[in-house]
Amino acid sequence: MRTFIISTALLSYLSLSCTQQVYGAEIYDEQFIAAQLERARTDPDHRITIEVNQPIEVVFDVLLNRLADYSDDVASIRFTDADPAMQSSPGIGTERITTLENGKQLIQRLLVFDAPHRFAYFTDMNKSTASVPIRYSIGHYQLDDLGNGKTRAQISVAYAPSSRLTAPFVRLGFQRALERDFANAERFLNNQNTP
Repeated sequence: MRTFIISTALLSYLSLSCTQQVYGAEIYDEQFIAAQLERARTDPDHRITIEVNQPIEVVFDVLLNRLADYSDDVASIRFTDADPAMQSSPGIGTERITTLENGKQLIQRLLVFDAPHRFAYFTDMNKSTASVPIRYSIGHYQLDDLGNGKTRAQISVAYAPSSRLTAPFVRLGFQRALERDFANAERFLNNQNTP
């Protein structure tokens, strides 16, 4: 009898664990991602705007390719193509692999790529090895040439915290990290010498 009770408890635990893993490995279809991209663009969870004394092409390059230059948490960036027929430069479908200082990675698939005016990506937490308390995020970057070598960049994000219980703390932490990183980006860009 005791073995039966232990086995039943173990099966219940394993069943619950498997259910949580399936939820954790949630797969997002293209329709969902498109809706979240629109939400990031029009009604984001957070939006940051910076204005810098750099041409739009420089700002686009720094925000897409050079996060390690202004973010304390990022060690490197590289790109892989989802479609081997694509050229070596990033484009829609390319994955941006952001390696953090701790060696963990964030995998971000480019959804929009219109250099040097805008880009957007979907952070795939199922492929990422970084422990971040969100289920997914979408970042949308809109750059506007203000003339005279000045650029405005608007960064908008939509995401879902992985737990309702911790959602208020996650939102606060996400906003603080976003503000810190883009204040650093603004400083970095304003201190660069334009070629």
